[in-house]
Amino acid sequence: MKKKLLAVGVAATLGALSGVSNAAITVAQNGVGHINVLPYYSVQNGNTTLISIANTDEQHGKAVKVRFRGAQFSDDVFDFQVFLSPADVWTAAVTLDGTVARLATSDKSCTLPTSVNQQFVTARLLDANKAQGTREGYVEIINMGDIIKGAAGTANNRTAAASTGVQTALFDATKHVNGVAPCSSTTLIGTGVEPNDLSDSLTAPTSGLTSFATIINVANSKAFTIPGTALVQSVAVPVRYARQANLTTGTVSFPLIAFDAATTADSVFNTATGNVRMYEFDLPDLSTPYGTANVTAQLAELQGILAKASVVTEYATDDSILASTDVVLSQPTRRYYYTWSNVPNDTADPLRTLATVLGATGPYASLVAGTNSVVVGAPTVYDREERTVVDQSSIVISPNPQGSATWTLIGEVSVVSINNGSTPSGALAANITAQDYTFAYNDGLVRLSTTSANGPLPVIGFTAVNVFNAGVGASGTNYGQVLPLKW
Repeated sequence: MKKKLLAVGVAATLGALSGVSNAAITVAQNGVGHINVLPYYSVQNGNTTLISIANTDEQHGKAVKVRFRGAQFSDDVFDFQVFLSPADVWTAAVTLDGTVARLATSDKSCTLPTSVNQQFVTARLLDANKAQGTREGYVEIINMGDIIKGAAGTANNRTAAASTGVQTALFDATKHVNGVAPCSSTTLIGTGVEPNDLSDSLTAPTSGLTSFATIINVANSKAFTIPGTALVQSVAVPVRYARQANLTTGTVSFPLIAFDAATTADSVFNTATGNVRMYEFDLPDLSTPYGTANVTAQLAELQGILAKASVVTEYATDDSILASTDVVLSQPTRRYYYTWSNVPNDTADPLRTLATVLGATGPYASLVAGTNSVVVGAPTVYDREERTVVDQSSIVISPNPQGSATWTLIGEVSVVSINNGSTPSGALAANITAQDYTFAYNDGLVRLSTTSANGPLPVIGFTAVNVFNAGVGASGTNYGQVLPLKW
């Protein structure tokens, strides 16, 4: 068994690394990078998600784009900008407010808009998903440019001369003084009809961002802390600032708002396909060229460094300790492979906010649009004593009938629960994209396929294990564990 498992692991690793030897973007092993992706947040069933974003750069500030995307189709449900001064940490909590998620922070770092204490936005969620579409998802954290105190030379890769004055003004406006950043509105927002374009106040973005999220359920006394996946770029990156503006036209310098190879690969903004109206706040995203030639090259690099043929994790579902296991498989580039239909039409949707997924391309070409699911290979399961499942008919996706031979990943953030029966998620109480895999063994080791008919999928994530200790106090207590995925 050990030789067989090793062989599978080598094959998976080779599959994941194929084509990335020359990639400029890589996953930072130290957890610090230009871009961070938090694979999961949740406010389902009593969960609250605490988020922390830190700037480890002790000299330069960072202008950071933060975007929450929903678990089902990765629709933008909340985005804003945070200005981190050197060695600054920004924190917030995501809670349930009525039927939708809400952000709350008392942090003193500057943001645009000036207050981000508000409900998430459902404008781009289809009617069938509005009630719960904000409650689970993942988070993009992108350094748009460094904030420095003046500079000699070029301010960024798009302007011919530096502007020491505006660079120093932004640094002073966002640098904490006695624990509070001044957040000068004249510098950050301006006095005109349109908000300031801060591009010339920034220099090329560098590494330094690190982050984590803690999904905590106070009532059930459990918590799961998940580090962000950090992406670092080894070549020069141009300033990627776009205004946090509800505008489709204007003077934004990088570049004029348009769907093209210099801005985004998100074809929902293509007037010939999704036809959703694009705004300045939609940029940058993970597909925006970040030291690469165009969006195609950017996606190719991300696909290469995040693709995995399979992942390995331990699991525990022993009833004697009420153990439950959820495996989160987040796919932060999946959105860029969708094909779209504009539904409803412009008459019924005058603001052009909605589009329906028709299918997908690339590694997701086999996607079933109706369920937003992709068929992957069968899992390989072992118990803790090296026994393995020989008859695959004993492994099913609950509540499918015994003998099912189809395994799928649903949505952008696929949550695979193990041995949890008709309830699709145990440890995390996930709902939107959760499904249960039923195995013959209560505890053990599983290799989950992340390969579709069109190749390995770009996946990040973790395993959440919850166990119950009945011997603590009068009613016992839960313990949450987080296991990193292996491959």
